[in-house]
Amino acid sequence: MQKNAIIVVTVLSMFLAVGLLPAAASAATPQLNPPPSSLPAVTYYTSDNHYTITTTEWNAFFSSVIDNKSIVSYNWSSNATQELIVFDLSYLGINSYGLQLVNALSGIGFPSVANFTKAFWAVANKTSSVNGLTNHQALNAGAYPAFSWSKPKIHTPTQNYYYAGIIIALIAATFVLYFVFNRKK
Repeated sequence: MQKNAIIVVTVLSMFLAVGLLPAAASAATPQLNPPPSSLPAVTYYTSDNHYTITTTEWNAFFSSVIDNKSIVSYNWSSNATQELIVFDLSYLGINSYGLQLVNALSGIGFPSVANFTKAFWAVANKTSSVNGLTNHQALNAGAYPAFSWSKPKIHTPTQNYYYAGIIIALIAATFVLYFVFNRKK
């Protein structure tokens, strides 16, 4: 009787773990609205001047840095909400990655494409809000670096092996439990 109770509890817990695995792996993604026709201007200060990044400069950043395949491998140009890389969900202000970028740009100077590229590389290896990825890795994987709910659209082999390992461990545990509890005395 006790042996059957242990088996039932073990099997139920395994089914529960397998059933909740997809729910635990996917955080709630909010609705992503397309960007407005003009992006908000962001003013920043350097040691001797102040500059304003307007829609023109933002568009130059996205087309020359983010959409440049030699810098970011993911195809962000086909993503209608690519501006969320630097802006918050309301498109009224910048997110934490945008703040890092503008902060790096304030140490460099005028918001030209060359300076945006330098600022991009200055923050590329900082930790993003995407679990276990740097800002550059998150962008290469198709995830927004400032949002923890953002999941990579391109999975690395390591991530695929992780999920395969979980499934294999569950199957192995099932066989081990079967033979442990069904051996003849």
